[in-house]
Amino acid sequence: MKLLAGASTSNITPALGSSMAGGMTDRIATDIHDELQVRSLVLDNERTRLAFALCDLCVLPRAPMARAKHLIHSHTGIPMTNILVAATHTHSAPPAAHLFQSRPDPAYVEWLIPRIADSVRRAAKRLQPARIGWGTGRAEGLVFHRRFRMKPGTIPPDPFGNTTDQVLMNPGVGNPNIAQPAGPVDPEVGLLVLESLDGKPIAALASYALHYVGGEGGGHISADYFGVWARLMEGVGMLANGCSGNINNVDVRGPAVRPAPYARMESVAGDLARDSKRVWRGIRFEPWVELAASEEDLDLEVRFPGPDDVARARKILASAPADGLLKERPHIYARETLILAESWPQRVKAPVQALRIGSLGIATFPGEAFVEMGLEVKANSPFRPTFLMELANDYHGYIPTVEGHQQGGYETWRAKSSYLEKQAAPKMVASALRQLGRLA
Repeated sequence: MKLLAGASTSNITPALGSSMAGGMTDRIATDIHDELQVRSLVLDNERTRLAFALCDLCVLPRAPMARAKHLIHSHTGIPMTNILVAATHTHSAPPAAHLFQSRPDPAYVEWLIPRIADSVRRAAKRLQPARIGWGTGRAEGLVFHRRFRMKPGTIPPDPFGNTTDQVLMNPGVGNPNIAQPAGPVDPEVGLLVLESLDGKPIAALASYALHYVGGEGGGHISADYFGVWARLMEGVGMLANGCSGNINNVDVRGPAVRPAPYARMESVAGDLARDSKRVWRGIRFEPWVELAASEEDLDLEVRFPGPDDVARARKILASAPADGLLKERPHIYARETLILAESWPQRVKAPVQALRIGSLGIATFPGEAFVEMGLEVKANSPFRPTFLMELANDYHGYIPTVEGHQQGGYETWRAKSSYLEKQAAPKMVASALRQLGRLA
């Protein structure tokens, strides 16, 4: 038996004038710095096929992902359970879901669906005999916990008027009120490499837990550092986001500097690419491996606003600007409260997927998972190593740990960006470990 691999990219850059995701207020695209891509990989060991599609988007919800998977399955025969579709989380891309005040363009989403499917179909057409290998390294100094314990009395009220938050997200470089980070980081970079039998690169698929970098030009469409890293690697470079819901690239204890647009992206991606290439050089390749996949759909409660929450939100919005553009957080979150109350279901389905590639395990979460979730899965997985990929197969906002909910802070404030039950994280971790155990 032999192993086959194929990879491809497809352009998913929107038109100028599109909304841009990643902020509480809407922004409009006025220029394109670098093209957005779907980067795809298909593996075939003559018994099982797996497919990966990483999209240069902030988030991607389940409905368009599912339709893309149906198209992929109908044209390639790859089971939908064996297809992993994820967003990278660039904050300079169009919204594919309603995020705060940025609404998706239905025409763009409709166009996006076949583009994702086409990328995987093209990768499947490029299948060739390959060898495979993987490894891990450490990319230190690029990731920082972004939630901080502060000196007593220095955390402002949340948007709902409560003063119960124990942590502050992004307190600012040099803030004298910072006490200590509220959690760990995960600087491990995992790398899966496919080469032709004569050693030519086909694809490099990495996992690294860094939210995004930012620092793009105003109004510019960009794939962020995910796209820069892909450009610096050989073959089709695919950088998946690990569990980075509470991780960023801001060293609040470092010097306050304002680099030129894109300079920080280039620097971070360059450092990570160098670490990735060191891992690559140490990989021992294999001619064939076992492939397998699993998926569980968890039934989770929504932290639904109550009647008092709705009444308070209506009262707050009565003082909002008449033009509908909201800039104050109490107004923004009052609107979020009404959206959840009026259009959100009481329960949701959340997919957790696990894949096996030889002795490598991969687990996914459908949102912005806290770093502690990835560390727990890695510590208890039967596979060594295990890679984590978030924003995969659906989008359910932030996924804080139980402790994270107790601490409060931005990632827990109830909105379209954070609405799952407080036990969602342990349920997802348990599902990932359960599936990895079965695959092993």
